[in-house]
Amino acid sequence: MATAESRLSEVRGRAVSAQAFERAALATIGLLWLVVVTGGLVRLTASGLGCPHWPTCEANGGLAPPANYHSIIEFSNRVISGIAMLAAVVTAWLAFRTARLPRAARWAAVAAALGTVAQVPLGAVTVAFDLNPLLVMSHFLLAMAVLASAAFVTFHAVALARCGGAGKADWGRLAQAAWLAVAAGLVLVTTGAFVTAAGPHAGASDRPIERLGNFYDAAWLHVRGAVTFSVVFVVVAVLLWRRARGSLAQRLALAGVVLTLCQLMVGEYQYRNGLPWGVIAVHVAIAATLVVTVVTIASMVLYQRGVDPPGSPERG
Repeated sequence: MATAESRLSEVRGRAVSAQAFERAALATIGLLWLVVVTGGLVRLTASGLGCPHWPTCEANGGLAPPANYHSIIEFSNRVISGIAMLAAVVTAWLAFRTARLPRAARWAAVAAALGTVAQVPLGAVTVAFDLNPLLVMSHFLLAMAVLASAAFVTFHAVALARCGGAGKADWGRLAQAAWLAVAAGLVLVTTGAFVTAAGPHAGASDRPIERLGNFYDAAWLHVRGAVTFSVVFVVVAVLLWRRARGSLAQRLALAGVVLTLCQLMVGEYQYRNGLPWGVIAVHVAIAATLVVTVVTIASMVLYQRGVDPPGSPERG
């Protein structure tokens, strides 16, 4: 019968260093960001049915896509998504072998992994139903939700590797406001998906693709979502400026405000210029970056990491 000391030694032998987990989490969130951006390109370049078969691209089961740009774009997104799925699963596995990682971070890593795995059958169903707008929306929104979960995991990975851990959560008013900004951001992304589902970029050009609802009604709702998010996020930025001037969270909030302004200007430009697909692709990339930024700020505020100004004795 194994002794307690031998069992402890065995567990330590399987343990993963905080630095290794940090590298895995950073690689995963980078890949998941690419999944969102390349997925947007698939939709905007009308390449959604460039590969009519799943998971391969050709009917005969060949792995290489046909030599046309629609197939190459869609198949590239599938390859990146597959690598991201493996990375997310590995990160979730490592999360349970990393000492002192909070339970919330471990289960967030599991949620991110399950979400990326779920994208595989969801993608197959989306192609099988000729890019039904509700399915395409679900595909995109799941990718954004997974990205948000990965941002939370990455915050904890970096805090553990560089500061010894995130510490205890403190749900003060600033933390509540910051997580309200996260919720408002995800609602904003959802209303944006409705705009795309009703807009001219159906995702494929070789057959009629069903659209969802009225574009102008969806845009009306999206604009109000943008205003709501902007107000909430600016309030968080102002509170950080007043309470934690010079801190990492305050600087990151300033960067988030700049990103938000850029996003508003890009959105206005694309609306007034016939929704050019290249501009919308930039819009999607900024949206994905904002999701990561806002979740990171909210995590910093909740755990008071990166909130203490320079020179503070509590700064980790």
